[in-house]
Amino acid sequence: MANPHVNVNGGRLKGFTIRDFEGKNYYAFRGIPFAKPPLGELRFKDPVPAEKWIGTRDALNFGPMAVHFDIFKKAIVGSDDCLYINVYTNSIDDSKLQPVLVWIHGGGFIFGSGEDDFYGADYFMRKDVVLVTFNYRLGVLGFLNLEDEIAPGNQGLKDQVMALEWVRDNISNFGGDPENVTIFGESAGGASVHYLTLSPLARGLFHKAISQSGVVLNPWAAVPENPKNYAYKLCKMLGKETKNSKEIVEFLRTIPYTELMIAQQKMAEAHLDDNLLSPFGPGIDAKSSKPFLPIEREIAAKQGAHVPYMIGHNDREGTMLLKMFGAHAYENINKKFEKTLHPFTRRTFEHLYNLTSLELKQIYFHGEEVSKGKEANFIKFVSDMNFIHGIHQVIKAQVESNSSSTYMYVFTYDEEYSYVRSLCNTDEPGASHMDELRYLFTARPTDIFKIKAIEKSTVSYKMMETMIELWTNFAKTGYENNSNVKKKSALYNQECTFFRKPTKMPNDLISLHWLPVTNGKVLRYLNIGKNLRMEKMLNIEEKFN
Repeated sequence: MANPHVNVNGGRLKGFTIRDFEGKNYYAFRGIPFAKPPLGELRFKDPVPAEKWIGTRDALNFGPMAVHFDIFKKAIVGSDDCLYINVYTNSIDDSKLQPVLVWIHGGGFIFGSGEDDFYGADYFMRKDVVLVTFNYRLGVLGFLNLEDEIAPGNQGLKDQVMALEWVRDNISNFGGDPENVTIFGESAGGASVHYLTLSPLARGLFHKAISQSGVVLNPWAAVPENPKNYAYKLCKMLGKETKNSKEIVEFLRTIPYTELMIAQQKMAEAHLDDNLLSPFGPGIDAKSSKPFLPIEREIAAKQGAHVPYMIGHNDREGTMLLKMFGAHAYENINKKFEKTLHPFTRRTFEHLYNLTSLELKQIYFHGEEVSKGKEANFIKFVSDMNFIHGIHQVIKAQVESNSSSTYMYVFTYDEEYSYVRSLCNTDEPGASHMDELRYLFTARPTDIFKIKAIEKSTVSYKMMETMIELWTNFAKTGYENNSNVKKKSALYNQECTFFRKPTKMPNDLISLHWLPVTNGKVLRYLNIGKNLRMEKMLNIEEKFN
């Protein structure tokens, strides 16, 4: 079937056939609208379902990505008309429905898209699953928060909820099972997944979750305190000084999205000393008529996710930050060491452990200056502060809330090409931020990333097979009759179905059972390296107590 057709709630779609890297075919449907374009009066509003169309709509090309400043191209790309979804499937036969995996892209809530530059579907299409990717609003367009009902924030996260509602209502027409949906994402996408597990708006829209290198308790995963102050500053930069919410929204609706992005980027650069990736991100939206997150993230996280949950990270996430801190990284860190910590991190460590910034420097650098030759110390420090500490906190909360089975992994494989080592021009060992993505998705070579295809019969090919086996097994086996267990969800006060093991019986790729975390202080995890191993580590909190 060269041009497959399906019907969805909006109308009829024409897709196309893709030949994968090994010469096999699967179907793709791209650029499907799941919400009205958030233009004009809909800018800064909650998403609204897409309108129906007449006739057959081509689903051959990606819809525009969310407008953002591309950190690699140093240019503004995308559009504010961006709410489009993509579906990849091996079969559109609705008589035998397949598990669905919904991917949420990363990018710090300020850049990225669901396109196939990094997120090609070939590897997942080797299995009997349906893969979905989509865009959501970013930066100020997705997270303007005036702390009131006029602009309560989290518009981008509500886009994600609407995308999942679209999946629930339409995915069976693509051969997908709406009763077996797994959401997964990396970095800000991983944090988004965690947010969705905690949000009352997303209840029942998915059945399992995977957070890769990102949870809500990572310091970069939420808007700073008093987010309305950043909206005031943005307006002033653009020529209007006011603190009236209605005036702010009306004014910002008149500004072309390119000018909004330029001003947002200037604000981000002005706040580098505050260690803020962006002044616009997720936050409390209690004043909304339909709040996504009505309580503080710390409180929500302690109540636990309500579905089987896989959480993990790469062993040296912080290698990426060697590039971010620049050529004078160590000099700058020594001069302003306290500023290398996000304000959320400083408050967390002072509150939980009574540790100051200088005491943290003593722990990681033994009282010495941060200097060249101490890359390993630096990478460990920024990995722990920006990723691992928050992830360990969440895993401990999962165990203590007893709300679901939680599985932890640490990705350590670094045998071949690394996105980050290529970007940073470093030979530092270990798996950095993003490095696991190469074994889940195909990616296109660019001027920045000299990506080579994974060749058959190599160690990297086996790693790809292993990662896809683990991730799709997790999606497939959640409701096997012999592994179901009923528990009471503390967050929702209802019985939920959980499962014990995300791996099938051992085979050539998976030689062991992946066991859940049962102790919040001693974390049991799967080491995903050249070989798979179940191991244990102390929760990082124990290092500071």
